[in-house]
Parts: sequence; structure tokens; C-alpha cells
Amino acid sequence: MGELRNRGIQGYTIQTPYAFDVERNDVEEFIAQTAEKLEKTIKQNPHADLVQESGFEAKRIEDFPSVSLFAIGPGGPINPTGDALRFMERKLPKKNQQLSIADHERIILIINWRPLVDSGNMIEACTQIDFSQFQNIDKAYFDLPSADPPRVQLVYDREVYNAFREDGAAPKQITELFISWLANHLNQKHARAFPLVREITERDHSLLWLPALSRTELTSIGEDLLKQGRFDEVHWIADHLKDDPDPSVENSPNDPDGRYNYHLQVERGEDQRILYSVRGRLCWLLMRIVAHPLVEDYEQVFEIVEEFATGENLYVRLQATVPLMELAKRRLLFVQPGTRFMSDRLADRIKHLTLRMLEENRKYPVVLEWVSHVLVSIQDLDHYTALEVVERLLLIDQSDAAPDIAWMAIYFSLFRPNDFKTLKRFDPLPMQKLLLDRLASGSGRFRGFAMQHFESSLSNNHMQFDAVIPYLEAVASGKADHKANHHFFVITAAQAANHPRTVARLVETVVQASLKTLDDGDRDVWYPNEFTKTLQALENAGPEYKERVTAVRKQMEPYGQRIVLIT
Repeated sequence: MGELRNRGIQGYTIQTPYAFDVERNDVEEFIAQTAEKLEKTIKQNPHADLVQESGFEAKRIEDFPSVSLFAIGPGGPINPTGDALRFMERKLPKKNQQLSIADHERIILIINWRPLVDSGNMIEACTQIDFSQFQNIDKAYFDLPSADPPRVQLVYDREVYNAFREDGAAPKQITELFISWLANHLNQKHARAFPLVREITERDHSLLWLPALSRTELTSIGEDLLKQGRFDEVHWIADHLKDDPDPSVENSPNDPDGRYNYHLQVERGEDQRILYSVRGRLCWLLMRIVAHPLVEDYEQVFEIVEEFATGENLYVRLQATVPLMELAKRRLLFVQPGTRFMSDRLADRIKHLTLRMLEENRKYPVVLEWVSHVLVSIQDLDHYTALEVVERLLLIDQSDAAPDIAWMAIYFSLFRPNDFKTLKRFDPLPMQKLLLDRLASGSGRFRGFAMQHFESSLSNNHMQFDAVIPYLEAVASGKADHKANHHFFVITAAQAANHPRTVARLVETVVQASLKTLDDGDRDVWYPNEFTKTLQALENAGPEYKERVTAVRKQMEPYGQRIVLIT
């Protein structure tokens, strides 16, 4: 652009080719020759709106006091590592031939002209190349002239490459380049990557020489090893990561305000579902060990989980519930007839740890939400403890814990009295009273999921309709709710033919309650298609019920479109 301005060109915007295949030493000459051609063509066509020359398009702009250049790229995915790999594969054979000399260290220098390709991309590309084909290349450096400050970085060293060969040995000195190559090979699940980590760690008696992101990658490798039945190596990974310092409760140097400190985010009540960090990711490997199932490892897994669940880091506490859920599910189950997943002692420890987490995380609703996913599987509670658990969790019943909380309230009200006959008698009345109150006046999420559970249990014949009637009455008397209404009318549609008297009464109650909410200022009420099916089933039940349905419809008429019937 400067060359064009020097030649007095102005009043044009010029579209250039997207890329140029010009050697670095020829760039200045290419610019001068191209500017000369454009100048000549423009002067020959002074009044043309569009001038074309050698792949350039110059568009005239009135009163534009300068000249500008732009290019439009081809579009498509951006793959800097792929670009670097293709470049190296194209250039290396010739460079290898040029370096066919003896008794010298043979080095290539790569000049980078791609702004999106950095040294990390080039290193990743090099890890994917079979350098055994290029025996004349000992080292490769990558020139970054546009970096701030400009620098030259080593991206390939034959000694590092040889460490990853089948017969390679761990380097005596851990260099920055080796760490970078190892990180890429761990991510690529290279066969030599994990053995090298293990060899160096046992030699140096520590795993902390490996960066946190690469230590995290070991858990993914552990999951693959678990599938392959290589349990000793899985044990090694779990044992060496269980005391890892990552994540810390302290802010990192590049995050002094703690904006990305997940411990503080959980403490502030921010929902945190991103899986990161060494110990956080280890929890998911432990979960897979439990689910595999490696029953003989349950005690060891629990020891790690207990440490995480009671530690200072709230994010790690949250993640500790993931393997704890799987342990809780198996507390009282059998691997095969006559063989339990675990001992009574371990089953009790799991229950006590979960109740401890409920107590110690009262101030942290995000953690409690995850604890609820464990508690839903712990059903051998006495009536005092069960009531305390549900009452405490009801404080977060508008969160994603709502399905579990609703089911616990139903289970302890209707099922628990008939389970665990060897334990002390369970009194369901306080829980039933609490459930009825919450179905009538609790949060929409709790009421909706409770009705979903009732619908499922009835359709699967896990409970009788007569037992559910008081709870349907409670829902019907409360404020209209879309989700609760949907499941309520799915139930009534299925039961209307066999229980028309009860269903008619329930429908009348819920409609009256819904109309009252409209009178109190609600904008609208939504009834699902099952509401219409319920009314049709009642009409088919006899003249008495047909009259009652007619009365219901007349009650609804004045509200017009404020009552939405979904078809």
C-alpha cells in the first residue's frame, strides 16, 4: 500500500489475491512490479469504476484521499496444526536430502509467515511426523518474527523424538521441548507416553514435574486402561493423583480476582458444571472404577472420595459426589446371589459420609444439589433422619435437585414403611404431612416432578391409585402449574374410566383453583391434551358425569383465550 501511495495512486480500494507464493527475498521486487502494473492500468483507465490487473481488482471511490487494500479468504475450518503438518510433510524430504553431510549437527530453520500458526501448533505437527524417514535432520527451530518479542524456538530434537520410539529411554534431563512433546503424545494416546510418565515419576519420586493439564490427561488414559483390564496401571494413576495440589483454593497468578477460581464460584453459589483439574477429573475415573465394577477396589476408592468430600476445596467436594453416587447405589445390592457389592461397614461409612456432607455444606447450595443425587439412593434412614434430610433439601427444591427431593419425599411417605423390615419401625406420617403441604403450596419444580414420579409409579403398577388420591387432591388445590398439570391430567386420563367419581371431583377442584389464579391476575392457564381426554372419558362414564363435564366447560367459557388447551 505504501508503494502505491508513493506513486500517487488515490481514490481506490483494491481487492488482492488471498495468498501469494513469493520467496522471502523476492518480496520487495514483487511489490514494486505489482504496484507498477496497477499504476499503469489505472492511468490507462482513469474513469473506469473497476480496473483489473494480475488478479487485483481496483474499485474507484469518489473523494477518497488515499488507497486501501483488502482480501477475502476462502473460508472453511481453521486448523493451524494441520497447516503446519502439511507444510512440514511437503518440505522435509528435500531438506533431509540437502543435509546429507557427516560429522555435523544438522539443523533446519522454519520461517513462519502464517499468523495463526504458533510454536505450539508446530510442535504438535512435529509429534505426528515419522522422523525416522529423515535421519539427516537433528534439530528444527521455528522462527516467530511477528511474536512480541520475536524469537526462535526449538520444536524438534532427535533425542526427544527417540524417547518416544518403541525402544526409547526416558531423557535424563526433562527439557521444555520434551514436556511439550509428552503433552501432545498423552493427548494422542501414544503408546510410549504413559510408560515414560511412569518411568520418570518413579525415578524422581514425584509426578509434579508434569504440568497440571498433562496430569489431568492421565485420567483419560486411565479410563482406556480400565476398559483394557490393565488394572495395575489404573491403580498407579489413582494413587499418584489422589494427593495432587490441583485445583487450589487460591487464585492463580493470572487470575488475581478469582474470576475463574471454581472453589470461590461454588462458594458464591454459582452453578459449576465444567469438568477440569486433576482431582476433579480423577473423581470421574473413580466413578468408572466403581461402575466397572472393581469391587475389590471399593474400600480404596472410598478412602479417596472421603478425603475429597471433606476437604477445603468446594469444587472438589462437588465432584466427589460423582463416585459417591455409584457407591451409594450399590450399598445394599448383590453382585450375584449371596454376594454383596460391599461389606456392611463400608455401606455404613458411605451413608455417614453423605449425611456429613449434607451437614457440612448447608451454606453451599451448589454442593447440596449434588449431594441430593447421592442421598436419593440411601433409603435405609430412620424417620427422624429422613424428615431432616428432606426438609433441608427443600431449601433448594427449585434447582436440578428437585427430581431427587420429590422422589425422596414420595419414597419415605409411601414405600419406606414396607421396606427394611429388620430395622426399627418407620413412621411415615410426618413425611406424608410435609409432602401434602409441598404439593399444595411448594415450588413449581417440586410439584411438577412429584407428579411425574406419581405418573410413572402408577403406569408401572408400583402403587395403587387409591394411595395417590390424597396427593392428587393436594396438587389440585394449589396454584396451577404447567408441568404439574401435565402429569396430573395424564394420570386422570388413565384413571377416569375406572374411577370416574374421584377423577370428576379432582378435575372440578383443579379447574376451580386454576380459575382463581386467573381472577387473581395470572395471564393464562395451560391445559395439556390429556385434560381434554379426561373430560371425554368422564362424558363416556354416564349421564351424571356428562353433566358435570358440561358444568366445568361453562365455568371456563368466560375466560376465553386465557385458558389454553394444547392439542
